[in-house]
Amino acid sequence: MLFVASIGAHVLSGMGLEAPAARWLVTGQAMAGCVLLAASVMRGRVAWGVCLVLLAALGYALPPGFVLLADSVVLYGLLQGALLLLFARTLRPGREPLVTMLARQVHGALRPDVLLYTRQLTWAWSLFFAAQMLLPALVALVGPAGWWRAVLHGASMPLVLVMFAVEAGVRRWRIRNFDHATIMESVRAFNNRARR
Repeated sequence: MLFVASIGAHVLSGMGLEAPAARWLVTGQAMAGCVLLAASVMRGRVAWGVCLVLLAALGYALPPGFVLLADSVVLYGLLQGALLLLFARTLRPGREPLVTMLARQVHGALRPDVLLYTRQLTWAWSLFFAAQMLLPALVALVGPAGWWRAVLHGASMPLVLVMFAVEAGVRRWRIRNFDHATIMESVRAFNNRARR
């Protein structure tokens, strides 16, 4: 519900309808907040639902441009934060790094040099997503005026593709005499892991 409200709001905003877009967004937040509030009351936890309803109410009081900007920042931060958490939490002691898990799904048993590389690569992806979270703020501070908005609206996706390409080259250079997986095999392993 929140996702649909957010997408609808940004479509309306792109059509130059900023005020209706913001109202669409906060109405979606209010509806989602009410559903969450009802669900949390049934479980005895009302805090999340109350927070979402209060945020929606605040959204009605704020200027439409601010509401849409806040939505973009929150969605971007949640996405990058979730990806950071996905990789970084597997680096804790006693856990198998995410890239190592995926490599095992594709290749089975792994050589020691591959185990080391996949651990380092999990660190690299963690640091990459941490940098991605900070990128809009950095661009806002030192970049041209307004360019930080481009980061929020998809300019960071090419950086992910560059990371994939650079990593593929580094992997082939560092790990020799090994049957390297294709990008599609890696994506399938990730999807299989996500379904568990």
